[in-house]
Amino acid sequence: MLSGCGSGSGSPSAGASVSATVASSSTSSQTSSPATSAAAAGAPTCPTMAQADAALGVSDNGPISTVTPGGGIVCEYTGAGGNAGVTIFAHEPAAVFAGQVAHAVGAPAMPKISGVGDGAYGQTAGGRSVVNAYSNASMTSVAAQAPGALGPVEALARVALADN
Repeated sequence: MLSGCGSGSGSPSAGASVSATVASSSTSSQTSSPATSAAAAGAPTCPTMAQADAALGVSDNGPISTVTPGGGIVCEYTGAGGNAGVTIFAHEPAAVFAGQVAHAVGAPAMPKISGVGDGAYGQTAGGRSVVNAYSNASMTSVAAQAPGALGPVEALARVALADN
């Protein structure tokens, strides 16, 4: 299930979970490579800093990307307002993707929202917003989170889905 951005401690399987915070990880962390080379290889790619800044309406540093077990990536952006992030599992095998979508957090935990991918859930609590979304065409699932309102986090999730 998708429940926010996380350290990527789980793999993308029917019961996998991604925690609701972006945390430091013991896996290798590095600045994201150009999207074109990673996308050509089928690997998930982080939205660029310019894309994240435009979506969130702030000026951030990043992305710092961390590869997760199971082939996902955590993309973290930091700035004066706090940290934001998006976890992406792109081009998943059909069975894994179906499991992720079937276990996506839905009502009443998170209300369904429209306009983000083929399905999305989102909420704001404690000053942070979280959006879990997926795209059927690319079999990609994303979980985005940031401080503040839900709209900018929805925009970050849309960018991550579009890039992957």
